[in-house]
Parts: sequence; structure tokens; C-alpha cells
Amino acid sequence: MLKMFTTQLTGLFSRVHSKEELAIEDAARLLAQAAVGDGKIYIKGFDEMHGIVSEALFGEETMKDAHELTDSQMADSADRVLLITRRSTDEAAIALAKQLNEKDVPFAVICGTVKDAEEDVVSMAEVSLNTQVVKGLLPDESGARFGFPSLMAALYLYHGVKFTLDEMVEEY
Repeated sequence: MLKMFTTQLTGLFSRVHSKEELAIEDAARLLAQAAVGDGKIYIKGFDEMHGIVSEALFGEETMKDAHELTDSQMADSADRVLLITRRSTDEAAIALAKQLNEKDVPFAVICGTVKDAEEDVVSMAEVSLNTQVVKGLLPDESGARFGFPSLMAALYLYHGVKFTLDEMVEEY
């Protein structure tokens, strides 16, 4: 089972890399505006995606000048925000996105994009990065799916954004 999951993960990371390469650069560029300007970079992870906030703030290689967004009132138009959520239809993420848009705070979002959603956070973001994870990777005997690595895919995208952001800020 683990070998099949590993094969599926390898394919997922390859897909994410090829499909989201430009969005990774765009997200890094958006965050760099705050890093080299007068703003701050805020990060908000919903549910299990809070793991990325921990990685950014307390990991071995922290994201410079990053802060946890605990209240939308913290951010203003000079700041930039990175939202991370399981799916683009997450109601809490949509509510926060609306608040950020009302305050003219640009943000990027990392999430699994749900197709044909009535309302989603992707349509409100300056930049969106799709984890490509909206269902489990492996089928069970009844046809249901399991093995839902949304945090792993989001962390992969986060690292891509961070590496690119670090390069941009260093060159500035």
C-alpha cells in the first residue's frame, strides 16, 4: 500500500510542479512586495494547514519577516497574505478573503481547487496555487478513495514559494 501511495505522491508532486510553476513565481513576487517595502507578510493556515504556519515561523528555515495572521484587522494594504486551506470552498477561508478584499489587502492562496464551485477563495485571490488534491489518491475495495495528502502538497508549494521569494529578496 505504501509503495502505491509513494508512486501517487511522486506523480502528484510532478503534476503540481509543472502546472503551478508560474503561479509559484507570481505568489513569491506578491509576497516580495511586502518584504522589500513597508509591509509585512502574514500567513494563515486553516485546520491542518496550520502546519505550514508552524513551518514558516518555527521551522529550520523560517520565512523572513513572516507573521501569523490571527485577525484580518492586523493587515493593511501595504501587507501581503498567504492563505492555505484544504479546498477552495472552505467557508472560513472565503470569509477571510472577503475581509481582506474589503481592506484592499492582496493575498495568495494555496488550496485544492474545487471545479464549478459557486463561491470559492480562488476567485478572490491575486494568485492561487492548486494542490491538485480534492480527493484521496488511492482506491479501496469499495471504490471509495483514501490517502488525502493535502498538507504535503501544500507544503511542497509553500517551499516553492519560499525558495523563490528568498531568491527575489536576495537579488533586490
